[in-house]
Amino acid sequence: MPLMKRFYTDRYLHIRSFSGSLLAAIFLCLAAYAMHSPAFYRFDFSAWMLLLVPLGIYMGGISAVFIHNATHGSFKQRWMNEASGQLAGLHQLWGYTGWKLIHHHYSDNEAMDTHPPKGMSFWQFTRRMFVYSAACISKRYREHWGETRQTQRLQKATLGIFLAMAAANLLFWYLLLGPAAFVFFYVPSYIANHLLFAHINYFAHPADETSGDTTAANLDNNGYYKLANALWCGIYYHGNHHRRPALFNPKHMPVSRQQPPVVEKMKLAA
Repeated sequence: MPLMKRFYTDRYLHIRSFSGSLLAAIFLCLAAYAMHSPAFYRFDFSAWMLLLVPLGIYMGGISAVFIHNATHGSFKQRWMNEASGQLAGLHQLWGYTGWKLIHHHYSDNEAMDTHPPKGMSFWQFTRRMFVYSAACISKRYREHWGETRQTQRLQKATLGIFLAMAAANLLFWYLLLGPAAFVFFYVPSYIANHLLFAHINYFAHPADETSGDTTAANLDNNGYYKLANALWCGIYYHGNHHRRPALFNPKHMPVSRQQPPVVEKMKLAA
């Protein structure tokens, strides 16, 4: 059964999913700890460790590509979608199912879509993006299942399990990588991943100056966008992605123009 259909038919979907992910994370933590001796967790800095920072930034982008494409079934084999999504969800701490539930739940709905910036500054949007997305899906859950004591208890319990799952996922990466690689590889990868999602959603949903409407745009007009699209499978071709969500690399979709749709509308109006 498709995930969104299960969302409307199974009130325990969230809590069961996060509980399973928490148990899996605890198992992974035990396995990672068993792999290493106590000496592995001593922090001994060497200059070469700084080379891990750009690698971490790159892998943060790959994590974004994996979870996004897995959500849309862009990998050829079904097991690859599941494996890639679960791995990226572990990296991003909040799991694959949680990400799928909020992603595109209200896509292209001007009032409810959580992706456009809605008049916020970039840093305001960056701080609120995932929190706002999670709040929207929680609100939809209450609207569907009712504002009852059972719903309130379930959502409080789900939040507690979710936070425990995220903490266990974070602990796993520390136990697996050790303190040096955790600081110089994992932390930059996590920050880069969050900033990349925020930057795409903020700048790839430009607002029409007249109507204020936002439409997904393709961004490839400067050195950063060209580099990011080359490294991360056309990730800033957001307009193409909205037209053909299952494309692994939306840059390769043939289009007549590479201009943002908003610009095209303004030209036609003129």
